[in-house]
Amino acid sequence: MGITAKLNRLRNILGIKEHFAREKKISLFELVVSLVTTFSICNKKKTIADIRRNFIKHTGRQISSSSFWDRLANEKLPEFLEKAILKISFQLQQKVLSKLFSVLNFKDIFMYDATPIRLPLVLSDRFPGNRSNHSPACLKMSALYQLSGRSIKWMKLTAQKIHDSRVLPEFEQLKGSLFLFDLGYFSHRFLYRLDKAGIWFICRLKGNSIPTISRVIAGVAKRNIGLPLNRSINLRGNIVELWGKLNLPGGGYYEVRLIGFRFPKTKEYRWYATNLTSSMLLAEWAYPIYRLRWQIELFFKSIKSTLHADQVTSGNESIALSIVYASILSSLIASYLIIGKSLLLAEIELKSITAQRLMKVFSLMAFDLAQCLISRDITNVSFLRKLENLFSLLVCPNRKHRPTSLETVVNLVC
Repeated sequence: MGITAKLNRLRNILGIKEHFAREKKISLFELVVSLVTTFSICNKKKTIADIRRNFIKHTGRQISSSSFWDRLANEKLPEFLEKAILKISFQLQQKVLSKLFSVLNFKDIFMYDATPIRLPLVLSDRFPGNRSNHSPACLKMSALYQLSGRSIKWMKLTAQKIHDSRVLPEFEQLKGSLFLFDLGYFSHRFLYRLDKAGIWFICRLKGNSIPTISRVIAGVAKRNIGLPLNRSINLRGNIVELWGKLNLPGGGYYEVRLIGFRFPKTKEYRWYATNLTSSMLLAEWAYPIYRLRWQIELFFKSIKSTLHADQVTSGNESIALSIVYASILSSLIASYLIIGKSLLLAEIELKSITAQRLMKVFSLMAFDLAQCLISRDITNVSFLRKLENLFSLLVCPNRKHRPTSLETVVNLVC
């Protein structure tokens, strides 16, 4: 799909309809475009005044501060932005990583995690934080990051105090894919549920989890079968591989493959659990592939540092949610418009594009994109030329000296 067709579809997703566009009134479409781009192009702490000034620049129409505030505080705006996020996520297609997924026998690779977003103190009753002295009001953004589209597949905003185990995506969408998550979500029962749902996983093994050795592959003497995997077990080699039994609540156990990597600095082993067999995953691949989980951390960092999702100054709940949703929507629009075009024209490999670089390019083209959408001049030559000129910024200058995690995995596996 060409960039013009994508811009047309983007206008439809963001709600451009004839009955919205009335000459002397602010349209929903113009409000959303101004909101999304304001938090991309402004580097200081954001205010509602910034959004209003941005709107006036784009449309050339004046609107009073109180009138503009009323529209931003509309309770339906966060709902609209959330629906737009889901629609954009649906439009993102798998990119040129199909070879990697076919080699690893996965449909895709997903990472799951959550990040806090601090809010003004006045919202502490609605969104209580975990630390009353540091962030008494705090959102938690839980997200499922899809590697093939370089974007989030699912997300949910909750109060920070809600436990992570109560905010999980539907397992159905993960079937046949590889699922990566950190220690915060680790439990024996959770691993068992993933396996029964047909989901492949790799995760860290928690320090307080003491599995019983059931099978030995490498690095452990067979006489240790039946013993707990603790510090008394003599391990040898840089990589240790075995199978262990994890006790389940209510009785029974779940057998999982365990791979230990010896780190030279600490001279200790860090253990990883997976349900992938040795025919699907070589032991030495486990750690580099697990490191792909940092893609979602980089995504969180990009929307908070570049798109300023954590710079909420309004104490109004609808406005606070809209600002967070707008930052997320900006990141998805960046993936939707930039990745495919850069792969085609600049011959940039997807594995070399990081979330932060993607957001940086989007921040530099956000104002021109808003002008292009609001003026309905989707064939704007200057916008397209500027987009192409920014492609070189997608590749980190340190790439030759320090490959990305994805490059490491692709070179290792393929």
